[in-house]
Amino acid sequence: MPNLAISNKEDLSSKRDTVESRITIGFKERETWKDSSAIFDDHTLQIQGHPVMEDWEDNYMQQLAKVACSQGGIILEVGYGMGISASYIQKEHIDKHIIIEANRDVYERLLDFSRNSKVTTDTIFGFWEECITNIPDNSINGILFDTYPLSEKEIHKNHFSFFSDAYRLLVSGGVLTYYSDEIQDFSDEHTEKLRAAGFKQIDKSICDVEPPLNCKYWNSNTLMVPVIRK
Repeated sequence: MPNLAISNKEDLSSKRDTVESRITIGFKERETWKDSSAIFDDHTLQIQGHPVMEDWEDNYMQQLAKVACSQGGIILEVGYGMGISASYIQKEHIDKHIIIEANRDVYERLLDFSRNSKVTTDTIFGFWEECITNIPDNSINGILFDTYPLSEKEIHKNHFSFFSDAYRLLVSGGVLTYYSDEIQDFSDEHTEKLRAAGFKQIDKSICDVEPPLNCKYWNSNTLMVPVIRK
């Protein structure tokens, strides 16, 4: 059995370091994110100087995709990024794929992806908060949420505000997963936010990852995979 005291201490230290790295980069006005240039290379995506995504996440994205698609049906993905999880979702047995993306350059790549996708893919441009009410209650079988924090207070917590909408959208037995920002287990605050949204079936698995030493948003060799059922 892992030493939870040590795990929690490691988690707090890891989060403190990666909070400070993002504060150093700085945050601009939220609305500017939409039209800011997205800079892609072979391994990373940066917007406004922030490390939005890196390809060391591949294994983690694959596991999130499997969880999100475990019930088949209609899958909602919030945040397209480098398209890693979207590509894995398309390999699963699902009926429809809905993707929300808030950066225009990234959205253009998403449009190209949707035109060539195996599964019918609907695309929505904008912040999820602006368009989520257009998706009917009890209509989604699986959700994968992976957006980037756009303010200091959202760092490692940007998924919390989505939980109540996720609960509303999911069918009974539907599953929610997301980039957890947790090393091995849910923090007390994390669990409280899930329960406050209505979720009672809160499970997890652990994914091994290998972020580079200079990664500004994650510096542990594991990431928790949430498995949250309605």
